Amino acid sequence: METGYNPEKLVYGYRKLGHGRARASAIRYAINQADINNDIPYMVFFREELCHESSWFLDELDVVTVFPELLSLLDKHPDAWHTPFWQGRDIQTDILEMYGHLLDACLSFYQIAFEDCINFYNDYKKRLVAYGYSPREAYVDFAEFYIETGHMDSAKKYLRKARAIPFSKSDCIACATITEIKYYLLEDEKEKADKLAEKIRNGTLRCRGVLSDSMLGLERTYLKYYILNGDYDKAAEAADILEHSSSEVKVYNRWASFMCAYASQKPGRGLRIYKKHWKDWEDENDQYERYYEFKDAACFFKYLKNSRETIKLDTGSTFPLYNNTSIYSTEELCQYYYGEAESIAKKFDKRNGTDKFTNELVMSFANAY
Repeated sequence: METGYNPEKLVYGYRKLGHGRARASAIRYAINQADINNDIPYMVFFREELCHESSWFLDELDVVTVFPELLSLLDKHPDAWHTPFWQGRDIQTDILEMYGHLLDACLSFYQIAFEDCINFYNDYKKRLVAYGYSPREAYVDFAEFYIETGHMDSAKKYLRKARAIPFSKSDCIACATITEIKYYLLEDEKEKADKLAEKIRNGTLRCRGVLSDSMLGLERTYLKYYILNGDYDKAAEAADILEHSSSEVKVYNRWASFMCAYASQKPGRGLRIYKKHWKDWEDENDQYERYYEFKDAACFFKYLKNSRETIKLDTGSTFPLYNNTSIYSTEELCQYYYGEAESIAKKFDKRNGTDKFTNELVMSFANAY
């Protein structure tokens, strides 16, 4: 081994740093040192650490590079993950959790090739079964991916596969049902979706896992549907429930959707949300989230320009349309957000081989009046 190489010292060093880019950079350095010294347990451990850091505090896209390396090492050296820092942790649980982040990245970034996404989903299913779990969860995940990418026939096939397998004791039954509800809503079978939604709302279908927020997941699904179809009264009801929920799960804080939903009933509230969060949307790296944020912003300003030609924004010079008067045309804002959403939509559609994102943008915008 290289003189002076001390993996435990490297761990203590980067764990003193706050979460974020500096810590991730220090972990990458640790990976490099472990690789140079062919220290297989720490080659595994440091990559697992970087996957966690990237998934929770940085960019899930980083997981696409690091996680396959981690899997390859574990396949070659299945018992090599033991280090003093693994106490109380289970490698199989960690791998499946990390795979969840990788699959999220497939939905979030058009930069990941469609074929690679399918390979990841297939490998996840293989490992799930190898670890003694039912493939049902993998089938639901496959259905979710195909719904989000616009391959509805494939989504239908995997929903059918999932339905054929009984739920286990720890399954999130209601959450799995929400995927089916998404399918029906996008296929214009709202009556079927509503019947399933009622079973979640009345408790007939509920999740057994302690971390489930299925009711909020349901409201989020309907919020997206209402905005798509221009039902802003219903959208405002769903947004109000989500905005005032006690959940600390940030995934439900769809601020751009809330802003858009309030366009007809509470435009002032919508503007306050915009002024508070516009920079967050500009800084958003998750391309799926960025698309919906910009799409909903475009719809909000299309609605708003019927009553206001201009608005005053104290944004500072980083604002993409900055001018020194701080007065902005709602038409100009509408066009800016539509153009940005359209650019992202085309990239997703090219990756996916469908026109789902572009069609949703056109439909949402046409129904914003």
